[in-house]
Amino acid sequence: MPYITEQQRLSETVELIDVQGWKSPRTTGVLLVQGEDTAIVETGHPSCGSRILTELERRSIPRDKVRYVFVTHRHGDHCGGATPLIEALPEAVIAGHRYALSTLQDPERLNAGARQLFGSFAEDIKPLPSRAKKRELNGGEVIDLGQGVEIEVVSTPGHTSDHLAYYERKSGTLYTGDAAGLLGPHRHTVVPTAFPPSFRYDVYRASLERLRTYNPDYLVFSHFGAVTGPEINRTLDHALETLEVWRETIVSAWEGESSETAVVKAVRDRFLHDIEVFPEESRPTIIQVLAMGFMRSLFHTKQ
Repeated sequence: MPYITEQQRLSETVELIDVQGWKSPRTTGVLLVQGEDTAIVETGHPSCGSRILTELERRSIPRDKVRYVFVTHRHGDHCGGATPLIEALPEAVIAGHRYALSTLQDPERLNAGARQLFGSFAEDIKPLPSRAKKRELNGGEVIDLGQGVEIEVVSTPGHTSDHLAYYERKSGTLYTGDAAGLLGPHRHTVVPTAFPPSFRYDVYRASLERLRTYNPDYLVFSHFGAVTGPEINRTLDHALETLEVWRETIVSAWEGESSETAVVKAVRDRFLHDIEVFPEESRPTIIQVLAMGFMRSLFHTKQ
């Protein structure tokens, strides 16, 4: 099957783990990468940390064999599980952009924003323990896990300025985080992750174009699932095409009335049904926030 929407092994070295973000299945996936050492790519929400530890135990992977916990960016549904993991994994280094690492050290501002956006689905992040070993990444680094397993760090800003993707070279697995959008697990829609205040249309598009150059064997989205075979290029093409349709829709609505209300209505009317990943009751709020983030990036209205 070209679309993988269940937890499973992707290759000899990589497994896709469903960590049930927002306490729901098929919303958030992380990678378990095994060479001589083990790495976890992405952590999900704080509650996802315990699920990842359970998956390590099921596979009889000693906790002291996990050398790296990678995060793609500073949002709580991606880095939130880092603290419980670092607390439980004695040899693990938390690795990510310096902005993500600084957010994990002092997460209160992020927690407040998540409560406002997700309400009862929000989970507060605890600060990293003082003993945490940290590694700042900028893109271009290659981390060797042994046995021919290497993780290349790919700078992919646009969704946020600190966004990183991760490419496991041996298996050809490209973990996109939020850099390629939200992959609908049912209809395989791709929605741009245009959350304010950090979304930048031109930069996001350039990162999407960069991802296309990798020609991976597996294309993995944080939210949610993986794509294989010829559908990889089609999915990335679809992501770019959808990005342009969003832009055209927003520009047309803005030129017609120059109002945020008109833009939100146009986006909601056209794209609400494409939001498959988030809890259903939060989707109207999510589509409004995405519309505002996209519009503000295009027209530089107040953030």
